[in-house]
Amino acid sequence: MDGIMPFRGSSPAPGAPAGPAAGAELAPGRQAPLAAGFAHATAHAPVPAFNPAASKGPADYLRAVRRRFWMVLVVAVPMAALSSAWALRQPKIYRAVAEITIDSPEINPMLSALVSKDIGQPEGHSAERYAPNKVVQLQGMALAEKAVTNVLSAKELSSFDDAAQELIVGNLQIKPIGAKTNRYAVTLEGRDPSRTSKLLYALLEAFKNEASSESRDRVAAAADFANDRLKRLREDLRAVEAELIDKLREARIVGPSGRNIFEEQYVNLSARLENEMGRLGELQQQLMIARTMPKPESISPDQQARNQEIAQLTREKKQLVRLLEKARGVQTRKHFNSDPYTKDVANRLEEIMEEIRELKVPEKVELARNPTQMILDHFQGRVEEDRANQQEALARMQDSLPEYQKFLAMQKRRDELAAKVDEMDRNIVSFDILTRSQNDPVRIPPGVAEPTVPVKPSRGLLIGMGLFVSLALGMGLVVLLEHVDHSVKVPEHVTQGLDLCLLGVVPRIRRSALTHRGGHLWASGTPNSLEADAFRNIRAGLLGAADRRGRIVTLLMTSPKAGDGKSTAALNLAATCARAGERTLLLDVDLRRPTLEDVFPPEPDKEGTHFGLVDVLQGTLPWQKTLRHTELPNLDFIPTGDPTGIPIEILGTLELRQLLAALSRHYDRVILDGPAVLGMADCRMLGRMVDASILVVRAGAHPLVTLQRTKTMLELSHVPIAGVVVNGLSEGVEHWSSYGYEDAGFVPSRGRTPALAASATP
Repeated sequence: MDGIMPFRGSSPAPGAPAGPAAGAELAPGRQAPLAAGFAHATAHAPVPAFNPAASKGPADYLRAVRRRFWMVLVVAVPMAALSSAWALRQPKIYRAVAEITIDSPEINPMLSALVSKDIGQPEGHSAERYAPNKVVQLQGMALAEKAVTNVLSAKELSSFDDAAQELIVGNLQIKPIGAKTNRYAVTLEGRDPSRTSKLLYALLEAFKNEASSESRDRVAAAADFANDRLKRLREDLRAVEAELIDKLREARIVGPSGRNIFEEQYVNLSARLENEMGRLGELQQQLMIARTMPKPESISPDQQARNQEIAQLTREKKQLVRLLEKARGVQTRKHFNSDPYTKDVANRLEEIMEEIRELKVPEKVELARNPTQMILDHFQGRVEEDRANQQEALARMQDSLPEYQKFLAMQKRRDELAAKVDEMDRNIVSFDILTRSQNDPVRIPPGVAEPTVPVKPSRGLLIGMGLFVSLALGMGLVVLLEHVDHSVKVPEHVTQGLDLCLLGVVPRIRRSALTHRGGHLWASGTPNSLEADAFRNIRAGLLGAADRRGRIVTLLMTSPKAGDGKSTAALNLAATCARAGERTLLLDVDLRRPTLEDVFPPEPDKEGTHFGLVDVLQGTLPWQKTLRHTELPNLDFIPTGDPTGIPIEILGTLELRQLLAALSRHYDRVILDGPAVLGMADCRMLGRMVDASILVVRAGAHPLVTLQRTKTMLELSHVPIAGVVVNGLSEGVEHWSSYGYEDAGFVPSRGRTPALAASATP
């Protein structure tokens, strides 16, 4: 055997109790107490209800993708090939580009109001709506049909169901260049670059011609409307002038100047009367001066005496007035009116004034004889006569006012019509000049360049997207399968879900010439590997369980279902115990599917080694006759024998219980390779006869509910469970060992790498 040989203890005589070697351990190689420490830490610990399917995180899905990357490739490679073929078969698309300018027709607002027949509705010429409406027109079918008709021949048109729709409308794009601009970029895509550029130019040319024609038609309609309106205005003006002439002939109240005759008479009489009134005022002033200042040679003595007396009385009058004013200033009104002195002064003042009036009467008689008075009397007569004539002219003028107002209204209307006619003439001339100088509403380039480089498809991008989508679909399928997969893959999920201590974790044993034996994987062939260390950890966990439970000699290896690797685990655990110095017996008690027969073939020269357990239970042979010694000094093996015709109930007989009792006295460790639990009663009967049992669970093979049912069935049968072993772990193995595969001394020299394989099923 390769590696360090275990200690060989002396075998006691049959029937003697086991010696100290049953509890002692000499560790060959490196021992890893990780499983024993974990079992001690988790034993009898309360574990809450746990659902591993609900605790999957991104790391779990990434591990699933790495584990099933072959499935990703199976999905991604065909889809990527199909998408790449589709991308390569896509036809080349060329894009012709042209820049156009759309300007709304600009006409003077006042001129537009005079000549437009759509006054109050300028939507057609609005800059905000004109360009968008034209863009919609450019995208219409009418222009597209004109373009394809001008460019394509009848034979080419017959090859399309709808050439305008297929070649232009469906592939035309119009985008403004910048915000709030009248410049647009027009692009047309097609498979033929020459035909595409020609179709785009033909479309733009038809668009320009139609816009120009529409603008000219609108201008011509506006000009015709303006000329018709001018004609009607002139006819109205001639009609008003004829009516005005007839009115002048009938009324005879208007003079050559166009004014009312009676009004002119009234104005002339008023002016003459005003002059006469002025002259009359001058004569009256002269007469007054002549009376107040007569010439000395013309005044008689009597007149002089009266004048002197008047002057004397006037002075006395002034003195009395001053006295009254002075008395009024020092007395109240009541006292002033009742004062005797005041009354005397007032009476005297009244007498003086009466005397002055009497003295002046002869003067008036004298002045009447003055010639100035005679002229004044003449002018007063004329004034009275002119006033009478003025009133008569005013009455005639008032009577003629209605007729004269009608004449003025007709004259005003004639003037307005004449002004409108003149203004319309000027506007029509200006409108004609404006329309002749106005640019076309649509400006297009002189030609459209033929595209040389296709814009579609981007085959590299399409192929890349196809690869990405294919990989995404493959990974999505793996993630979906992982999501619906509720199998337990992590050892912690097993222990938390079952509330059992973890005795150890066995990685996937790598298949090689050293590890392959009788259809099973033999970890003892590589004693320094991680697999061998994993079984040493299981044995260390059993020693810890023995300290808590008591001595464990008979040990049953079972699993929820067939295929979990319990036979391989029993084989390697027995070899590990034997290499540790324990006298170990491996007993194959699986009557349904015995698999350990070929691992330890019978000795050709020894009688009875081809028999097995069923022969012992039938009483045909003692168990010593069926014993097979192996190359390991401390490891013996008893096969199942020939189970044909043997009932399963033989496993529950007293003979088996007695056999196990006898074997436990001769060996330190008796390991039974039992059947699976679910669906069969074999294991439940065997479990009641052994000191403990180990539940072997393959990682990722069962959901948690299956493991819980297995544990429940064992507990209902009062089968003691020492712990659980997770077998065939492929992910996260590095977290369960301090060394990697290379550090474990399993990497062969000269670059040869051993093949990896899963643990063989029994």
